[in-house]
This record gives sequence, structure tokens and C-alpha cells, in this order.
Amino acid sequence: MGKIKAYHAGDVEKIEHFLACRQYMASSYSSNNWLGDGLYFWENNPIKAEKWLIQKNKGAIMECDIDTENLLNLLEDNDDSESFFEQAKALSQKHGTTLLNNRSSQNFQLDCKIFNEYKKGCFNQFSGIRMAFYLGDSITKDGNIYTGQHIQICLWDVSAIKNPAKYIPCRGLLS
Repeated sequence: MGKIKAYHAGDVEKIEHFLACRQYMASSYSSNNWLGDGLYFWENNPIKAEKWLIQKNKGAIMECDIDTENLLNLLEDNDDSESFFEQAKALSQKHGTTLLNNRSSQNFQLDCKIFNEYKKGCFNQFSGIRMAFYLGDSITKDGNIYTGQHIQICLWDVSAIKNPAKYIPCRGLLS
């Protein structure tokens, strides 16, 4: 695939530390994380990062390229994605009676559990996950048009991050 431009919003100190050493950045660990534990990025979407930064009262945005060669890309039909969806279905049936997702409150406990359990078996095979995401309700009856659509990436291996830099908005919400 190649490289894609991505944006991570987070604490100033953590981003500045990563920019200085490029070896470690603290992951997000929450039972609500949609793609499980890891570092979250918006693909080609600095405005989403700016909105999240304001909403969560965070302090900085890192812009980088992400090497997509070792991502579990759930936007493509291939053996890896088919294998994931088969395992996810089984894990959903296993955990779906005790854990629930609630899109309106952005609570994704079941999704988080599925991704975290899946990652245990393929941690060294992939550096992260790439998948489409949306919040809210469809603007068409029973349709697939959502205002909050975007592509999210969750990394657990920072070696996939290339050319990191502090993002300075030239337009948008923070300027």
C-alpha cells in the first residue's frame, strides 16, 4: 500500500517526548477504545484531530506518515481481513451477552474486547489496524450516509510512524 498521512491528538508532553526519542509513546488503554488498546490516528483528517483535541482538552497534534505495509487493513477484502471477521464473529458471540456497544454514548466495550483478544494472536504480525468508523445516525432512512465517517488507525508498534512532526494548523478550529 505505501504511506498515508495521519494525525494523532494527545498530551503535549507525550507528543514532544515521542518527537525527541521516536521510540515510545503511551498507548490509550480503556475498555471503551473502539479498536482496542493502542495509539489512535485519523487518516488524512487534521480537522477531526483538532475537534477531538478541543473536545478532550488535549494539548497537541502530531502529523506523520504511517507505513501501511504491516497494518491489518479491514478496508480491503483479503485473507487477513476475512480471517479477522470470522474470529470477530465468534468472539462477538462469546462476549456479546456480557459486553455491549452503545454508539450514541460512544461506548464500545464489545468491540474493544474483540480487537484486544484478536491482537493477542497476531501482535507480531501487524503493527496496527486500519478501519472505517462512523458515529451518529444515518442521515438517510436505513442508509449508509453518516456525517461522522472517517478512517481510523490504531497502532501498537510505533515503528510504523514515519516523519513525525508537531502539527501547526494553518486553518481550522485551532487557528
